[in-house]
Amino acid sequence: MAGEMGAMGAMGAMGAMGALGAMGAMGAMGASASAVPEGGLMLADALIKTRGGLVDASAVATLSPAMPGIDDVTAMSRWAPFVRQHVLLFDLIAALHFETDDKSAGLLHRSPAAKKVPSGLHPIVAMRRPTQDVFKQQVKLVDAWAELREERASEILSQLTPQFAYWNAVASLNLERRPKTLELMWLALAFASFVEMRFKHALACPRPAEYSPHIQPVIATPLHGSLPSGHATEAFMIVYLIEKLLPHGAHLRETLQRLAARTSINRTVAGVHFPIDSIAGQILGQTLGEYLVWRCLRDPRPGASARSGTPWRSRVFEARDGAADFLPDHEVVEGELVSDLPPVPRKGAAPCALGWLWDQARAEWPHG
Repeated sequence: MAGEMGAMGAMGAMGAMGALGAMGAMGAMGASASAVPEGGLMLADALIKTRGGLVDASAVATLSPAMPGIDDVTAMSRWAPFVRQHVLLFDLIAALHFETDDKSAGLLHRSPAAKKVPSGLHPIVAMRRPTQDVFKQQVKLVDAWAELREERASEILSQLTPQFAYWNAVASLNLERRPKTLELMWLALAFASFVEMRFKHALACPRPAEYSPHIQPVIATPLHGSLPSGHATEAFMIVYLIEKLLPHGAHLRETLQRLAARTSINRTVAGVHFPIDSIAGQILGQTLGEYLVWRCLRDPRPGASARSGTPWRSRVFEARDGAADFLPDHEVVEGELVSDLPPVPRKGAAPCALGWLWDQARAEWPHG
């Protein structure tokens, strides 16, 4: 278990892409454990000699290991964490559709076509790229926030990677004792990273330092687009996940939301994001959090109807006012509750691996 936790922790080293690096780190750890024994070449040689001294006949299959059914969710418990991450991330992304026009980009959920929704597409988030004039006006706000750099420097540097220490400080997560909760959080981070990077590429918004030589960021400017903010996306998605997963999560909501907002603002203080980047990230993170929880609870296993969950709210980001700031108490737009989704599958439906991980994580938090 310690090895798995350490491998997951290594994921954070890549900042916004830490969730993706995490899977690679876990994969590398798993490979080393099976390919090279802990004792290195000397132990490998000893194992070869031991086998030679014990085995005096050709190998014959004497055992019959269990083989679960095709795509049986019960097999999830047999795999290493990085394998589960790949399986679940594939399931999440496979149901997505991304589209663009000359001014905006949109993420949609793809489901079987129905009479009310012939296309089978349901909106998740749409983002309209702000004009260059809006970004130029935002430079003044970035400059104003720079006054807090000395005060916030330690936070800015310690939040370059996913903010597990901060989430733990508020929610007392104690993830060393809750490995499946940790896996669920890493899955959320990886999912958010894939989606935010697709929006960043599509919208291709320059960073503040590209508009003015006076910004002079205190950290390296990331090599991807400015909007939406990845830190804001991931921060608001994770705090929503914590709120819904923990039995006392609702009582933590206000503090968690302020933590996500402060983390987002620190990126503007550092000089690498505009305030509207955080507004867009808050919208994306909140919506992806709702979508992920819905996907986990929409489980076609027997008895799933009681836990089918509330659908997400689709939201639209649009910034026309260059003076729009992102403050600690900024509320996310309400959005529109998605409707006309297909009913929960019944007999013959493939079990839901996402629901399996949710159940495992939920079991780590006893409910009174």
